Amino acid sequence: MLWVVGKIANAATAAFLKLPPLAFRPGTELVVCAFELAVLVAFIRRTNEDILLGNIGLRLPVALAPLVLLHFALSLALSLLA
Repeated sequence: MLWVVGKIANAATAAFLKLPPLAFRPGTELVVCAFELAVLVAFIRRTNEDILLGNIGLRLPVALAPLVLLHFALSLALSLLA
């Protein structure tokens, strides 16, 4: 859901600047990805899920790393389909 909100914000910004709305722009994707990760980290820590991750031997950055790859893969795939 955060990815969709980020893509909508990215497309709105691009439309305002007269750029292709669904083009892959690494800089803006990085900003959106950082925002998504910040929200996820806040949620994980607020619900004490980081303790559960620690119990299974998984550190928070390691748990979130696949989400970064997924974010960029989805964004790149969408830009290629558009």
